[in-house]
Amino acid sequence: MGNVLEVRNLTVEFKKNKKPFYAVNDVSFDVKEGEILGLAGESGCGKSTLSRAILGIQKKGVTGSVKHYYKRPQMVFQDPAGSLNPAKTIEFILKEPITVRGNFSKEEKDRRVREMLKMVDLDEELLTRYPNELSGGQRQRICIAASLMQQPRFLIADEPVSALDVTVQSQILDLLRRLHKELNLSILFISHDLRVIFNLCDRVMVMKSGRIVEMGSKEDVYFNPQDEYTKTLMDAARTKYVSK
Repeated sequence: MGNVLEVRNLTVEFKKNKKPFYAVNDVSFDVKEGEILGLAGESGCGKSTLSRAILGIQKKGVTGSVKHYYKRPQMVFQDPAGSLNPAKTIEFILKEPITVRGNFSKEEKDRRVREMLKMVDLDEELLTRYPNELSGGQRQRICIAASLMQQPRFLIADEPVSALDVTVQSQILDLLRRLHKELNLSILFISHDLRVIFNLCDRVMVMKSGRIVEMGSKEDVYFNPQDEYTKTLMDAARTKYVSK
C-alpha cells in the first residue's frame, strides 16, 4: 500500500511577544492510500495549523517537507456556514471548483453537479437556494460535495462534525465512511472527540503543544496508550461518556 501524503519534520513558527512560538513542532507522518488517519488533541494544540500547512494555506514560518502523491488535495472545514459564500447559490458553489480548474462544457458541469448531489444524498431542488436557507447538516454536505468536485484522492476533514448536533453528526460520519469506500478516498480526520475518531479511523495520532506524542492503530492507542498525555485524554473521555 502506497502513500498519498508524506510529511517530514514539519514545523510552523510564529512570533509571540517577539519570541518564537512553535504551533507545529517537528512533525512527521504518512497517510496511506485508502486509510482514514485520525488526529486527536485538545483545542489549541496545533491541529488546524498543521492541516493548513499541509495544504499550503499556511506558508509563513513553515519549514520541513510535505509531499503529495496526487493532485488537488481538498479540505472540509469545521464551520459549514462560514465555508460557503452566502451571496451565491448552491449551484454556483458546486460549479466553482471545476470552473476555476478545468475546461468543462455547461452540460458536463451540470451532470457532475447532479451526480455529486446524489452522492451526498441531497435533492436537486437545493441548487437554486442560498446557504442560509439550508440546515447545518445540508450545508456540511454541500461543503463535502464541493471538496469532491475536482475528484481528489486525499481529503482533510478538520472537525467537520463539531458544529452539528449529535444526530446530524452521525449522518455526516456515515456519509464520510461511504464516500471513503466508494471513491477510495484517503482522509486525515481531525477531531477533539476521541469517540468519533475511534469509530471512524484506522490509525490515530495524538497531538500536544504542536508535537505528535503518540501514533499507532486505534486499538493500541485507545487500549494501550504509552504517553502520559494520551492516557489522560483517554481517562477523561471514558469519564465523559460513562457519565452521560
